[in-house]
Amino acid sequence: MNITSPANAPNAIPEASRSAVEGIREQLNRLDRNVAEVAKGEGGTFAPGSRDRALVEQHEILQAARANARSLETANQVLGTIIDIKV
Repeated sequence: MNITSPANAPNAIPEASRSAVEGIREQLNRLDRNVAEVAKGEGGTFAPGSRDRALVEQHEILQAARANARSLETANQVLGTIIDIKV
């Protein structure tokens, strides 16, 4: 999203929604890679701290996905408010 654009620009809300959805997709991709990495190591030995790192990263992924979901929810609420005002 272009920070310098006015908040009431017609494309600001859809851009915020697109950004939030893309952020959620990115976090899901990170989670898939993380799970695959952990699953690869099940047959062998883990490097010291690698399971801990994987768990911490999964927590980071969860927090980032939640933040993107909140952004999407806020964009939808703002859009609903704009529609109510214009109707």
